[in-house]
Amino acid sequence: MASIILRARSVLADVRQVREKLENEKGWVEWRLYWILAVTLLRAVGHVLDKVDAKESIKLRTVTRKHYLRWKNADVEEHAIFRDFIDQERNSILKEYEFGMSEGPIPLVATLANGDSEVSQVRALIAENIYRPMWGGPYEGEDGRTLIDDAIDWWVAQFDLIEEDVARL
Repeated sequence: MASIILRARSVLADVRQVREKLENEKGWVEWRLYWILAVTLLRAVGHVLDKVDAKESIKLRTVTRKHYLRWKNADVEEHAIFRDFIDQERNSILKEYEFGMSEGPIPLVATLANGDSEVSQVRALIAENIYRPMWGGPYEGEDGRTLIDDAIDWWVAQFDLIEEDVARL
């Protein structure tokens, strides 16, 4: 069966491209801008699905709206990535220009114990693009790039479910 979700899939393809940039980018400003773009595009997938793709078919519109209500439902854990990352991070960026993702070097503190008596701490900064944790919320400590990967996978699964539901109508 040919895909009936064309434009939203195209937006998701762009998210994948930006995600690759986040893996290799070394500049702090550039990294932040790619982050903004990736998160904004992740949310745009749903808007394009609703405002563009769903206009092509009343069946698709009906099914998409049903799924959207599930995505927003706080009781459905499988859609937490939509509510607690895609939607929340996009809103934080676009409405308040606040980021849940870390920027700049990441402080690292290791505590070393020698038996029960001697304790010392080693402090360092991770300045490379190795680890970009979320600072708070339900995904605190998780690398933001992993969340983007999870969000991409979630969108692909949603597209498949929506297309299956439309085919059954």
